[in-house]
Amino acid sequence: MKVANNKKLLRLIRFIPPILVIAFALSAILIVINNNKIKLDSDLKALRTDFIESRKSMMKAQVEQLIQQINFELKSTEAVLKDNIKAQIYQAHTIASRLYEANKDKSEQYVTNLITSALRDLRFNNGRGYFFIYKTDGESVMHPILPDMEGQNKIALQDVRGNYIVRDMGLLAKENGEAYYTWWFVKPGNTQQEFQKIGFGKHFAPYDWFIGTGEYVIDVENDIKQRVLNEIANIRYGEDGYAFVFNNAGIGLVHVNDEYVGKSILQHPEPDVSKTVLDLIQLAQSGGGFIRYDNFIRPSTSIREPKISFVQGVPNWQWAVGMGFYEDEIAEQLAQREAEIENQNQQQLNELLWLSSISTLFFVVMSLLLTKNLSRRFTDYEGKINHDFQELNRIKLESQYQALHDALTALPNRTLLEEHVHQGVAISKDKGKMLALAFVDLDDFKKINDLHGHSVGDEFLKLLSDVFKRTIDKGDSVARFGGDEFIFCFPELDNLAQAENKVKKILRVFEREFHLKGKSIYSSGSVGVSVYPQDGEDTEALISKADIALYKSKAAKKGQALFFNTALDEQVKRDFLIETELRGAMNKGEIAVHYQPQISVKSGDIIGVEALVRWNSAKLGAVSPADFIPIAENTGIIRELGSYIIYKAMSDIKALNDNLPVPLNVSINISPKQLMESDFVDSVMQASRELGLDSQWVTLEITENVLISDLSVVQPTLEALKNNGFKISLDDFGTGFSSLSYLSNLPLNEIKIDRSFIDKFLSSSHSESLVKTIIAIGEFCHLSVVAEGVETQAQFDLLSEYHCDAVQGYLFYKPLPLSELVEKCRSHQNHTHSVGE
Repeated sequence: MKVANNKKLLRLIRFIPPILVIAFALSAILIVINNNKIKLDSDLKALRTDFIESRKSMMKAQVEQLIQQINFELKSTEAVLKDNIKAQIYQAHTIASRLYEANKDKSEQYVTNLITSALRDLRFNNGRGYFFIYKTDGESVMHPILPDMEGQNKIALQDVRGNYIVRDMGLLAKENGEAYYTWWFVKPGNTQQEFQKIGFGKHFAPYDWFIGTGEYVIDVENDIKQRVLNEIANIRYGEDGYAFVFNNAGIGLVHVNDEYVGKSILQHPEPDVSKTVLDLIQLAQSGGGFIRYDNFIRPSTSIREPKISFVQGVPNWQWAVGMGFYEDEIAEQLAQREAEIENQNQQQLNELLWLSSISTLFFVVMSLLLTKNLSRRFTDYEGKINHDFQELNRIKLESQYQALHDALTALPNRTLLEEHVHQGVAISKDKGKMLALAFVDLDDFKKINDLHGHSVGDEFLKLLSDVFKRTIDKGDSVARFGGDEFIFCFPELDNLAQAENKVKKILRVFEREFHLKGKSIYSSGSVGVSVYPQDGEDTEALISKADIALYKSKAAKKGQALFFNTALDEQVKRDFLIETELRGAMNKGEIAVHYQPQISVKSGDIIGVEALVRWNSAKLGAVSPADFIPIAENTGIIRELGSYIIYKAMSDIKALNDNLPVPLNVSINISPKQLMESDFVDSVMQASRELGLDSQWVTLEITENVLISDLSVVQPTLEALKNNGFKISLDDFGTGFSSLSYLSNLPLNEIKIDRSFIDKFLSSSHSESLVKTIIAIGEFCHLSVVAEGVETQAQFDLLSEYHCDAVQGYLFYKPLPLSELVEKCRSHQNHTHSVGE
């Protein structure tokens, strides 16, 4: 019994461990196979979902790009029309001019016949366009469409709105050399609607004609529509990808299937096709989106297959524009990738099974040792598979992160910002709360780059971004909008006070000193703030309003915050109107130069004048220099305006001095932008030489604000001007913080006391001391001192007591036009008057 039992025990010891090993090995293999299958199914499902979402995003982006192109074309309709008819008239005018020059010795009737014969049959704009010729007194010289009008006077011809077409167009063309004109007519076949027509005429001086043409805006818009439709019709991607366009009436405008083009699909014999088109149109009208349907034929298979499309509307043209893809097409594209993944998985599984079998046999022989090795191998292979999948997930997450974050600062970028704002508005709207958008721009960030290098500038932006992230509260967000611009989003606010407190926290960030790479950096930031819902209800509107507030904040004073309001909006519109009107003001003769006399305190004589620009706009009326000069500075118009004032002032003072026994000096204010121009000295010298004006009678006035940051650039220019005989005056002396240092560094001849000191120095001992000190400084430095804004006899008497050299102000004269200045100077220099009479 014992031997038998031992044998049984030996058999058990021999066979049970291998059996157990095999059982466990088989169980492990089955588990791995099952887990691998589950993971494979999950990965394939995720791949399919990601692929479809990717295609949907691509479709949406392409449609939105088409809509942007269409909107651009729509907005440019009038500009295209104007450019086209202007080019045609220029060609016609050239033909007429050449015929006239070649035959100017002939009679007017002969030349007229040559010109009308050359132009009468010319057509353009698909045959619609033609040329007409009128004399500016209204007589019709040529009208190809209505030849019976020729020889008649049409000066009283009016459009349907009562505008005098021939009269007004002739006057504009003659006055300006050429001109656009707009009139309104009903078109043949449509007498119920007025259509806008834009014309262009160019004056033909030899015979006092104007050669013109006109075009209906609706016709040009229709041409643009057809061109856009042709371009859309040529869009193809892949084997079955195309774009389609339906109008709101259901008529197919562009479709790969010619059966749908030019017909109302809403009347299609197949009701499901009509319903799909109706759904597409309604979706486009409601703002656009994705739609799935399965009743359209796939071009490559001629079979109805499920399709996903993105559609969006063009309200102005009543179009629905869309693109899509067939689901079976996606399946075909995915099939190859899925097969690759399955093959790769099967190969790994086969390798695993083969190794497991070898290991199992080895375990049978080596028992515990083999068990250990087998466990390690399973662990290794499982780790490898997990590592591969983890790496794929890491790359995916990293790509998603990079697409939504700024590469330098790791802050959210514009795309993610728009998502945050959109979500914040939605949440704030649901909860009946407010949302604030703070647009931050670093002041003078370029100086950091210029002084320390761009690498330090980049590191500063990264450091500042980290500080911003630590500053905001939970639920708030900050994004880098671009360059040195950042946008903060503060949702779920109860009131404006909370927004103001958050903006104050932003500004306090700039109160600290930043240490970077052994350098101390100071910076400031300006902030513009818009608030939902009063300033807008969508991302674009809120960003735009915040940008407007930022612009005004920087213009008023850098380093502060400004909340948007309707007054800002109106000011921006007015600034834009001022800029628009100012660009043509000089050509229209609206810009004038007035002169305020400067009086010698000792003699009471007029010793000079200050040139002051005045603008009387036909559209805006009298515009204050305080309103249009800053706009001219910011837009670059100041260069042309400044050159005009310099030349005009020199010309006037030259004419005035030629008729006076004692010449006068003219003081001209110089813009900072002018001083920065490399050819400024040459242009001033050239004007002086052309006019024959001695430079000693010209004083160029500069203000301290141009000197604060650009002294090294400005100083050589000022020295060159002084070396050429011009005098240099420092205007508004004492209002800056570096006035005294300029006296030793700049080639000055004169300093002017700002009117703010003169206004108060009779009632303020502090202002009186400043005025007295400035006059003493001028005497010590051998500089002339001029006081501005003298309006009372008491002010003049005290300035005289302090030995001020000269004064100007309403006590003596307001700024005068040249004609009045001539009379004042003659009477002043020919007679002796007491001061102030």
